Amino acid sequence: MPLRPLAVVPASRWWIGVFVVVATAAYLSRVAYREGLPPAFDVFPQFDKVLHFLIAGLLAFFLDGALRRRAAFTAFGFRVPLAAALVLVPAGVDELLQRYSMLRTSSIWDFAADVAGVAVLLPLSRRLAQ
Repeated sequence: MPLRPLAVVPASRWWIGVFVVVATAAYLSRVAYREGLPPAFDVFPQFDKVLHFLIAGLLAFFLDGALRRRAAFTAFGFRVPLAAALVLVPAGVDELLQRYSMLRTSSIWDFAADVAGVAVLLPLSRRLAQ
C-alpha cells in the first residue's frame, strides 16, 4: 500500500503526535526539576543531548504537520516556520530558567541539540509532504 502524502493526513493525527511528545517532555521535565534525572541517564555520555534532539525535533515535526506548514516570519531572508518558533523559543527560555534551579544545569549545548533536532526533523516533515 503506498504512503499517503502528509498533506492528506488528517490534522487530528498530527495533533496526537504533538500531544504524545509534549506529554513525554512534560513528564521528563517534571522529574528533572523535582528529583533530578535518574541515574540511568548517566549510563550513556551525552544522552541528554540525544533526548533534546529527539524531543525538539519530533515536536517540530508533528507541530509543523498539525499547523499545515505555516511560516511565522522572515528573518535574514529566511522564512521561519511557525513550528520552529513555537518549539525553540520556549526551549531557550527553559534553558535560561535552569540557571536558577538547584537540580538542573543550563547548557548552550542542550539548546544547540534542540536547534539541531528542529533543523533536521522539521524539513523532513516538509519533504514527506511533497
